[in-house]
Amino acid sequence: MARASVAVLVLAAALLATATASADAATFRQFRSPTGKIGCAFYSDSKTPRQVRCDWLGANDVTVLVDETHKGKRVRATDTVFDPKAKVLAYGRSLTFGKLKCTSRSTGMTCRSSRSGHGFTVSVERQRVF
Repeated sequence: MARASVAVLVLAAALLATATASADAATFRQFRSPTGKIGCAFYSDSKTPRQVRCDWLGANDVTVLVDETHKGKRVRATDTVFDPKAKVLAYGRSLTFGKLKCTSRSTGMTCRSSRSGHGFTVSVERQRVF
């Protein structure tokens, strides 16, 4: 019985170490507009290039995203990056994640790649990708 318990503990420790290593390789940082109508997240892991995604109230399963090297795009999404407890990005302030930068304005959130120049501007009323 003691051998089985030791084996279970060793397996549990190995799984925990693997999960921790995977979590360390991934980055997920959420933020939101001061009104709370736009929620965004920076994301990357070992298989995904750095990207930023923003959702807005009333989006109906549509989101906008851009990575460091491609054009901004609209995509269908069945999940959300909205978090009412996420850090508020005050109007006129910016956050940077690698070559990606998002700036909050009273007219919406603009995120772009300094590498490609591509990005998006999003508000509840209007979304533009470039």
